[in-house]
Amino acid sequence: MLNLPHLGLRTKLVLLVVIGITFTSIIIGGFRLASEKERITDAINHAGTARASLIAETIAHLIIGYDYTNMEFLAERIVLQNDIHQIIIRSRAEKIMVARDSKKIPDQNSLRVSAPVLYQNEKIGSVELLLSLGELDRAISATYRHIILELLFSGFLLGGVIYLGASWLIIKPISRFRKLMHGIVSNPNTDIPQKLDIETNDEIDALAAMFNNMNQQVQDVQERLRQKINLADSALIAINDQLRSRTTDLEKALTLVEKLATTDSLTSLPNRRYFDDQINTSFARAQRRGEPLSLILLDIDFFKQINDTFGHAAGDFVLQELAELIKSRIRDSDILARLGGDEFAILLDHTAATDAKMLSDLILAKIRSHEFIHNGEHISVSVSMGIAQITRSIVGIESLYSAADKALYEAKRSGRDQVAIYPYTLNQQALRS
Repeated sequence: MLNLPHLGLRTKLVLLVVIGITFTSIIIGGFRLASEKERITDAINHAGTARASLIAETIAHLIIGYDYTNMEFLAERIVLQNDIHQIIIRSRAEKIMVARDSKKIPDQNSLRVSAPVLYQNEKIGSVELLLSLGELDRAISATYRHIILELLFSGFLLGGVIYLGASWLIIKPISRFRKLMHGIVSNPNTDIPQKLDIETNDEIDALAAMFNNMNQQVQDVQERLRQKINLADSALIAINDQLRSRTTDLEKALTLVEKLATTDSLTSLPNRRYFDDQINTSFARAQRRGEPLSLILLDIDFFKQINDTFGHAAGDFVLQELAELIKSRIRDSDILARLGGDEFAILLDHTAATDAKMLSDLILAKIRSHEFIHNGEHISVSVSMGIAQITRSIVGIESLYSAADKALYEAKRSGRDQVAIYPYTLNQQALRS
């Protein structure tokens, strides 16, 4: 860099100072701009999160009451604000209940914030806002102009100081040192010396002494490095043994994490993620082998009333009791999972819909005869169940889910506390059998 043979050292110093100040100004300006942008973004994010939290508090009772009319009205009012481009209100199951977009043209830069909707300290949904960052762009532009003016002024001032100081304190002694070094290296009959013997009682003398001292220190450092390398080899052997032990512990921890990721924390049943993996495998195997496969969807009748009347702790108690009752009636090969909320699913390999109906009747009888008592209060619990079996018309997992869900709806429509089979003509055949 600056390898210009026709320029003197002072001219090169000027170029170096200009280039150095330019790059330093760019770096400092970049850091300041990034810092200011981060500060403003954090402020907007904090304010947006606070607004989202306020909206979440406002709509908690609307979500509990499924009051879509007021939620839609509130969403329409919110997107009229200048800095809000979109609002999305989601349910407990992360399904979109209300979504509204602003009619104005959105900025290129935007920020999405969210807040949970809580009811009695339980998350029942969430609110997402898409905020405009137009204010951030304007603030960054103003900051950029201020930074440029500050850096130009400080750059000129600093450049002059650096040039004058370096010229007097550095260039002059270096020039003298260069002449002495040139006399040493220009003599072809002299070997490269290990030490510089210069006695001028000035800066050159100090530089020569520093060179000789550094040369000796380099040799000492090399010797210490060889010793450290030998010690490092021994340490690496010990660390390798420790890593083997920790790898075993890590494998055990990963196994536990995988179990936690596929288990419902309330009922200790497999969760939706685990169930989806199993139904994919079972569905493909059943189609490949031409074997029957049935799916039972089950949910609790009027579960919301149980939570509202007895409290969410009672609702959790009912879910746990129900999980144990169902597990006591199914086979070891059957897969029972909690899909979410009060909805359960049972996957039955090698089982036709009529056999699944018999199992469902046993489960219903078990639930009807069981007393659900929480804190001394008797809770009336009933469930509705829908059954679907893979057929020629049900050729996909989504179709199987949809058929079982339709059967569940039929059971609820027919009075709840009962089982329905898809298609509904099978219900009469199952009753006659």
